[in-house]
Amino acid sequence: MKISFNLSCSINKDYTKESLVNGYANEYSQVVLNIINNAKDALLENEVFSPTINISTYIQDSKCILKISDNAGGIPEDLIDKIFEPYFTTKGEGDGTGIGLYMSKTIIEEHMNGELSVHNGDDGAVFIVVLGCHNE
Repeated sequence: MKISFNLSCSINKDYTKESLVNGYANEYSQVVLNIINNAKDALLENEVFSPTINISTYIQDSKCILKISDNAGGIPEDLIDKIFEPYFTTKGEGDGTGIGLYMSKTIIEEHMNGELSVHNGDDGAVFIVVLGCHNE
């Protein structure tokens, strides 16, 4: 039996000034949504008491950086190098296809000439998207 829970989550946003990024808006939105949905799933799975997702953007060395992090405890070290592989999922049978992060990495790196990476921070997973940008 599958039990559903509602998640009341704090989302902290910290955006710098607007910049133009070359690429496909719909694909970029899909990447952001996928990372946020994965954070939400991790927060639910780990039953985090005060769930939080942090989203920030900044410019560094003429690159636009998007950073999305959560406080769900991070990705196990023995799995972190596998999460961008096709068909790899940490979700239960029938709950995940293992395509989301693979496609996200493909979109950012092959379609938008950027970088998508992940590491564990103090409280959870930290996803970083790096794209070339033009300051307005």
